[in-house]
Amino acid sequence: MLALVCGTLVTRPALLDSRPAAPDPFPEYLLSSRVIAQTGGHTPDPLTLRFTPDDLEGLELIFSCAIGDKHDLNDTRTLKVSLTVNGNEVEQLDCGPNEKGIGNQKMTESLRVGQQASVGMTVLGQQTGVRYDGSPEPPLEPIPDEIGLRLAVGEHVPVAEYPLPPPPKEPVMLDDYLSKEADVVLRADPKNPNLPQKVVVPWRPLSGIIMWNGSPGRLRVLIGGETIADQSNYQYAPTGITNSTGYDSVNLVPGQPVEISVEPEAAHGDWLVMLVEKD
Repeated sequence: MLALVCGTLVTRPALLDSRPAAPDPFPEYLLSSRVIAQTGGHTPDPLTLRFTPDDLEGLELIFSCAIGDKHDLNDTRTLKVSLTVNGNEVEQLDCGPNEKGIGNQKMTESLRVGQQASVGMTVLGQQTGVRYDGSPEPPLEPIPDEIGLRLAVGEHVPVAEYPLPPPPKEPVMLDDYLSKEADVVLRADPKNPNLPQKVVVPWRPLSGIIMWNGSPGRLRVLIGGETIADQSNYQYAPTGITNSTGYDSVNLVPGQPVEISVEPEAAHGDWLVMLVEKD
């Protein structure tokens, strides 16, 4: 600030801005999406962003509550947030420093192609601990100030079009993930991980489907020509899913020969699919 004192021009030190610095923005590509709109702020204020969707397929909300020097949020201390689209609550979720993404029917039902939408994130409180035994959650604690918040809308990008990280010096192998309980095992050809793998076996209903991919790529599992599982990995680290509900088909009779196949796409390394048959 400038001031005139006794005919002399002097300067006064500007008041320091006490507000925390804005959180770093999300990168353009994150999780499995390209970020198309985003905003940031700090607790206790809610976040709001507006965007106009040109397609509803593959949209997701991405959010995080960053660690700060003043407040340490970790696996045992998170924020509970409410995500909304056009005023309709999509979900209440835990929010921590690691980015999360969510897309569900409530979100898409609240959107219209070509119409501007308002997406919001409101912090409801702070919570401590994670309970796996079904016991009631404790009451939420007061919201701490100055926790960095980030909210974005992303659109899904196929792994074949995603800017992948550089590969590691040594390939990621999945030998340690082989299960002795698996009745059918299909694995990547080490020389050509994009080569489809198939086997014909007498059909038995499945109690579990286990998929592991150690590198970027998409895997589709087909039984009798029907896709029953579809998984993509966007990093050079083992990523897996387990379907504990299994699979059965009214079109298959136990004992009849059926082809089980895995069709990889843009696969960069070792992958593994294991099927566990019902007793």
